Amino acid sequence: MFFWRENSINKEQENAILEKDSVMLIACPGSGKTRTLTYKIAYELSRLTSKKQFVIAITYTNRASDEIKERVELLGVDVTQLWIGTIHSFCLEWILKPYHLYHEKLKNGFKIINSDDSEDILSELCIPYKEEKITYFDCGILAKTNGFHLTCLNKVKHDSLNRIIKKYHTILEENNQIDFEQILFYAYEILISKPIVAKILSNLFPFILIDEYQDTKEIQYHIISEILSKNNGKSKTLIVGDPNQSIYESLGGYPMPKQDLEKLLGFNLKSLSLDKNYRSSSAIIDYFNHYKTFNTKIIPYGSEKDYPSIITYNSSISVDDLIDEITKLILYNVNEKGISPNEICIAAPQWVHIASITRKLIIKLPDFNFDGPGMAPFSRDIDNFWFKVSRIALTDPSPYMYIKRLRWSTEVLNELDTVGVNITNTNSKDFLRICNSFKITENNGLEYLKKIFNLICEKLNISLQSFPQLNEHFNSFFKSSEKRIHKLIAEGNPSIDSIESFKKVFRQRDGITVSTIHGTKGEEYDTVIGFGLLHDYVPHFSDPNGEENSKKILYVLASRARKNLHIISENKRGVNFYKPNGKSPTTHLLSYKYHYSTIN
Repeated sequence: MFFWRENSINKEQENAILEKDSVMLIACPGSGKTRTLTYKIAYELSRLTSKKQFVIAITYTNRASDEIKERVELLGVDVTQLWIGTIHSFCLEWILKPYHLYHEKLKNGFKIINSDDSEDILSELCIPYKEEKITYFDCGILAKTNGFHLTCLNKVKHDSLNRIIKKYHTILEENNQIDFEQILFYAYEILISKPIVAKILSNLFPFILIDEYQDTKEIQYHIISEILSKNNGKSKTLIVGDPNQSIYESLGGYPMPKQDLEKLLGFNLKSLSLDKNYRSSSAIIDYFNHYKTFNTKIIPYGSEKDYPSIITYNSSISVDDLIDEITKLILYNVNEKGISPNEICIAAPQWVHIASITRKLIIKLPDFNFDGPGMAPFSRDIDNFWFKVSRIALTDPSPYMYIKRLRWSTEVLNELDTVGVNITNTNSKDFLRICNSFKITENNGLEYLKKIFNLICEKLNISLQSFPQLNEHFNSFFKSSEKRIHKLIAEGNPSIDSIESFKKVFRQRDGITVSTIHGTKGEEYDTVIGFGLLHDYVPHFSDPNGEENSKKILYVLASRARKNLHIISENKRGVNFYKPNGKSPTTHLLSYKYHYSTIN
């Protein structure tokens, strides 16, 4: 049985970990949710009664999966019977791959199309509809239990979009390809048409954890419920999240009410909560409490709860002076407040806003590093085999990275074994030694990776032409990466193709983080600087539930901060005849009569 040190967790966390029944856990920001999930997974692993059983953990992002799995490993727990990943990866690994023969459209085999190739096809199909102003960005589709639905809110475009999507699906079918939404839909169809599949899986999974439930899509609730309900309540679940952080409604995510979820599952969920915030100061918590849309309790409890936070709001700065203002705030926090640059985040509603300022900040502050997930110079397709190899190729050997790199090596070797490569005489440590032995002098990141990949193939006697899947992934990785690099260079990042930029992707946080507000979810920083908080962005002009969703976005932004928070609604952005001063500040910021701090 897994045990933990006394006082390493609080009573609320312990109750969630030890609870034998299924639980819905509401966790406020900074409440130690990740630690609770880590301990819960370790505890459930120690309770398994068969080598054939697995603990399943469904996370919203691959980054969250990696973090939680690494933490479980560091607890010294055997993770052989742990599977953790996104719902798409789960459906692919446990439903589509082993049971695709049960589906008419998958029985001849299938491949996953990457997002770049999907964008290329849809963009081409949109060309005949230029006069209707239809672009790739109108072509969003959402899988539901009754089929695929358009996400475009302009219903005038729907007839043409339906024709485009029909052609798109036909092209995919002709190439034996499926996209991410089809992964969910076809997995659901298999579970419905072949209940025995759900029954088999329910016997394999005595415990399923679902993180960030408030961002779960309707069809995802149904997929998991189909499995859990087939074991007559013997399979347990922990469903955890914060409905106040439900900011992916435009992508179909929402917090299903507890009673509706219980009806789907066929059993009751015990309500528990984590309401002690160990992250932020009392001042920060009081501030973001204002933006709650669900009545949850948040109690300041951390060592910094009495920190004298600086919370500012600037709605008078012009977009032309925005770089100077952000520079001033960075220098103030570093020089006056003693904040490490690694603990500062700059966030905005959309990537287009971030891309336009990042290069200017790099020039303005040459002594600072800037980093962020949107600045990755190559395709981050987690299911691409060569992306998985790149994680090892771009990280240096070190005691800190050893466990993580060994796990990545195991994943790579498992994939090679799956496609038929003979790896009988190569274990994970051998593969690491092979990768560590390469000494390549090359400044261009893509050329560096090509040389590494080719050397690995040479060492393992792999001919790419003999393994179509590896070859296809190879070509796809470099095609999509080249496209991404060209885009980033055009946005003002001329050195993004350097090997140094490539290696930054898998390093620990290095420098000031630049991200969208959505991209900061799950993160925390001493200081957060948010800009672009303007009507039409927050809320988005096309969001029918914009007023509520804009409060959630402000809640997420503010709750990332531990100590200081700076909010900016710059004017003169989006100036036109009707808006000579540009877009107006987000309504909720104007109506919040908060007594903000001032900085000279």
